[in-house]
Amino acid sequence: MHMPLVVAALVAASLSAPAPIGVQDDGKPAVTRENIDKLVRHARTGSAVIRPQAADRLVSFGGPAAARLLELSGDSNADLAALGTSLVEVLGRFEDERLRAKLWPALDDSEFPWRPAASRSLGAAPLASERERFEAFLDDPIAPVRLAVLEALSKITEPTDERFLRQAVRQLSDDNDYVRRAAAELLDDRGHGRALLWLVEDLRRVDSYFDQATGEAARYAAMYALLDRGIEVEPYDPAAPATGDNGRAIDAIGRTVEARADAMEAKLPEPLRGLVPRELPTIARAGAQVKDAVLGLALKSCRRGDYFLRWTTGDVLVVGYGNPARIQLPEGTTERLAALSGKTLEAAGDRFYWGRPGCDMESFRVPGTKAKGGRPQMLILSKDEQPGSDLRPGALSVLGAAMAASIPAGDDLDAEDPRTRELARRVRDAFASIGGPVEKAAGEGARR
Repeated sequence: MHMPLVVAALVAASLSAPAPIGVQDDGKPAVTRENIDKLVRHARTGSAVIRPQAADRLVSFGGPAAARLLELSGDSNADLAALGTSLVEVLGRFEDERLRAKLWPALDDSEFPWRPAASRSLGAAPLASERERFEAFLDDPIAPVRLAVLEALSKITEPTDERFLRQAVRQLSDDNDYVRRAAAELLDDRGHGRALLWLVEDLRRVDSYFDQATGEAARYAAMYALLDRGIEVEPYDPAAPATGDNGRAIDAIGRTVEARADAMEAKLPEPLRGLVPRELPTIARAGAQVKDAVLGLALKSCRRGDYFLRWTTGDVLVVGYGNPARIQLPEGTTERLAALSGKTLEAAGDRFYWGRPGCDMESFRVPGTKAKGGRPQMLILSKDEQPGSDLRPGALSVLGAAMAASIPAGDDLDAEDPRTRELARRVRDAFASIGGPVEKAAGEGARR
């Protein structure tokens, strides 16, 4: 880097860095009201790097910081949400009953924007008496919540607790690969090593969602998890295709895991043997790449969960990634949506982003037009945790409404696949939580 750029970077860093807090003679931060309030401010309004660091520092302040946060958390979930996700994330680490009593109503509230943080906060030091409360969220629509409560339950149950083991086995069929891998690792920790075959399968994944390398991320995550458990993976190469020598390496890893699992299972009490099925569910198997997607829609809602949809040249709706679900649509559906997306691009002009940065996002991937150089385009609506209206332009609402309407009703779908169950309704709910109901906004846009 050139010297002027170095100087400029240092100046910028000094301007954006938080003000230092006072210290004691031993060099540790002084536990004063002033320092507590400074850290609260940094945790609420600092940069993405500073916020969690400031929240962590507050935990080290103990009781005085807990008392101040209790005061600032107010009397409602809205007041608690105003603390921000970084502070909600650490409230449970104070082990203060009063703060904990605020976290459960927040987790129960489907409109609370920081439910994943609340679930992790509660799971930092879970109580055995809360077991049934945690269990109620194992089917939550938000994957990070499911992951947090699964890990919390693992902390408050005995290794041979059959009820928890069966719950973990059920999560091996979760529609989120992070949850599946966590369940596999928790089961392996309790002597059910066959669950690691789920990680071996992830070594074969080649999937992606357009330019998001979901399969590659899964391969590396699975490889490191296996290494952490002392399982040799060489000469497997996560950057190479799962064929030839690399495919044989995966096969060898699978045999190692099978032999290890048999030895582990032999030591289990008879009632606990065979809990992990020998056949992986379809949802956990590596799938082929989707190469014929024409349009895509990614919905990321901090209240309703995430959805990844693609419409292909063969009029197939592809739901999710990994080994996605596939729904055959009426002939001409994709062509009709593509034509409508062209009108959306024309209406958008030079714009491709609307709203304000935050945890909610709608991302439309549409074919390019001649005016756009023929390249695929991405149109994004983003929103923070605050409710908003009129953020989504009418043209995007028209396209969103048409995409949602193309999803068949529940009676036409595989009720056994969690990704397609009530999909049309759930997609509309996610739209509504981000930028408002698409049907209503589309109608208003047409009248304007």
